[in-house]
Amino acid sequence: MRKMRKINENGMTLIEVYVACSVIVILAGIVSVMVIKSFAVNRYTIEQGMNTASIQNTLTKFSRHLREAKQSDEGGYLIELADDFDLVFYADINDDPAVERVHYFLEDNQFKMGISNASGFPSQYPQSDQTVNVIGNGVINNSVQPIFYYYEKDYYGQVDETFLSTPAQPSLIGLIKVDLYVNTNPGNIPENTHVETFVRPRNIN
Repeated sequence: MRKMRKINENGMTLIEVYVACSVIVILAGIVSVMVIKSFAVNRYTIEQGMNTASIQNTLTKFSRHLREAKQSDEGGYLIELADDFDLVFYADINDDPAVERVHYFLEDNQFKMGISNASGFPSQYPQSDQTVNVIGNGVINNSVQPIFYYYEKDYYGQVDETFLSTPAQPSLIGLIKVDLYVNTNPGNIPENTHVETFVRPRNIN
């Protein structure tokens, strides 16, 4: 009778199976974390980019309106208030015969625009904004980084010249700088976006 060979089938031990499973779980966890972080960064980048684009578009309109600022319908000077985080001026922003009271300000990290229309005879503007729109989120300017800077009429960019103290006297203002620092989720990468523009109103005496 032939002797049958004994076949040894070598398999993994329980410990080896446990180690292999642990390695797979760890690798899967690392990959998952990397994917989640990648999605978070990409989402933040898109949100930051869209928000910044919206603010830049708003500043383009702001520049046009402020450049064409004029005397109010009640006879007031073209700039009513010039402070660090509040700017009120008068302009025709919708191409109608009336002049609107335009208020740009910061509230709860939101850059906002308030509009008021004159009414009655003689014309009078309400004390508060009639309509308010959010034009930018994640604005992180603070007390040492104002949004608005005001310069005298003879300012032409000289390095040694300083801006006016606030609230600035409207009749002294010749140039206004808007300086925004934006971050929809502070602490994340990329860093804060910096947006600025200079406007010289044409109708200043």
